[in-house]
Amino acid sequence: MFLTIESEMATAKSESVFEAAVVLPGKGERTAQRIRAVALDQFSRLGFERVTMADIAAAVGVSQPTLHYHFIDKLQLWQTAMRDLSAVIVEEERMLDAARDVSPLERIRLAMRFFIGLSWRHPALARIVMLEGMAGGERLEWLDRHVLRRRNHWLVRLVNEAIAAGTLRHFPPEQIVITLQTAAVGVICLAPLLQTSFGIDPETPAARAAHEEMIIDALLGGLEIKPPTVTN
Repeated sequence: MFLTIESEMATAKSESVFEAAVVLPGKGERTAQRIRAVALDQFSRLGFERVTMADIAAAVGVSQPTLHYHFIDKLQLWQTAMRDLSAVIVEEERMLDAARDVSPLERIRLAMRFFIGLSWRHPALARIVMLEGMAGGERLEWLDRHVLRRRNHWLVRLVNEAIAAGTLRHFPPEQIVITLQTAAVGVICLAPLLQTSFGIDPETPAARAAHEEMIIDALLGGLEIKPPTVTN
């Protein structure tokens, strides 16, 4: 939904009168949203190179001229779809910013819980980051610059603060961040493998809760420096 502001000038009083109206997306925008959603799923499962505009048009149920009316080429479509996901990350950052008064370690723990939940809700983001992170190149540079860098650098600063506070073990902060994130999305990206090899559905509420606690308690917990136990 979009908020539009219409202003009318009252000539007699020379005052500005503002009227707010809520406008639902029109048919064209709904079509563009559907195209982005389908393209995002295909890019995340097949990789950028294997997806064609013809494939996307067929999956959406529109003609190729209609697809090209909304998106000039495949790269523009990929970038636009990724910007949709960047908006989700920005919203997560706003929620994390409200927890600025807690310790760096607690903020890392909270950030990982948000990250895991976000990755379950939007698995395409995790899959695309894994694919582009392995391939490297211009798309990864764009993805880092427009979607990932701000959050990742913020996490590295938090890890540095936790190390300085003596609550986190002294490993390279950048590697800690990437290791935590990679471990967190591994089960999500490889859900079909878990189902095929073990007959396990990792998307059930119980399985997702176990996955989150494993990452937070076992992996992140293993990096923590515990206060010494006082014995009598």
